[in-house]
Amino acid sequence: MRTQRGAVLVEAAFAIPVLLLILLGTMEFGLVFASGTVTTGSSRSGARLAATAYAPAGTAQSAQQTAADGIAAAVSADLMALQNAQPVGLAIYEVNPSSPDGAPVGGFPGDLLSGGCTASCMRYTWNGTSMVFQSGSWSDPDACGTTVDSVGVYVQVRHTYVTGLIGEGRRVEGHTTMRLEPLPSDQC
Repeated sequence: MRTQRGAVLVEAAFAIPVLLLILLGTMEFGLVFASGTVTTGSSRSGARLAATAYAPAGTAQSAQQTAADGIAAAVSADLMALQNAQPVGLAIYEVNPSSPDGAPVGGFPGDLLSGGCTASCMRYTWNGTSMVFQSGSWSDPDACGTTVDSVGVYVQVRHTYVTGLIGEGRRVEGHTTMRLEPLPSDQC
C-alpha cells in the first residue's frame, strides 16, 4: 500500500507539468486566435466602408483623405476589442486586377506598412489610441464602367504572449479585399 502511494506521487510529478504545458499552450493558441479574429474583422469593416465610401469621394485629394480617415477610424474602433495585442498599422490600397491573392498594385515585396505597396496606397500607424495617416495616396479610384477597381485593407497588430513560454509575441495580420461599389452613370 505504501509503495503504491509513492508510485502515484512519482506519476503525478511527471504528469502535472505536461498537463500544465498543454493547458497553457491551448490558452496561448486561443488568445492568438482571438487576436486574429479581431484583426480580420477590423480589416473587413474597413474594406466594407472603403468599398462604399472611397470612390464617391471623387478625385479631390481632401475628400479622398477624409474618406480614408473615416476608414481608419472604423478600423481603430474595431481594434479596441483586442486583448493582449497592440495595433501596429493599417494600409488602404488599390488591388492589382491581375493578382489572384488581392496584392496591391506594385506587389507584396514585403510588409505593406514599411513599403510593401508602392502606388495607390495609404499607410496609417497606431499612435496609442487611433490610426494616424503616415503617407501615400490613391488619386483616381475607378468605380465606373465595366472594369471597377477593388480596394484592399491590411491591418497588423502585435500579439503579446501571456506566459512567454513560446516567445514574447508575434505579428498578426488581417487582410480583406472588396470591389468598389459602382457609381451611377450620372456620377461618372
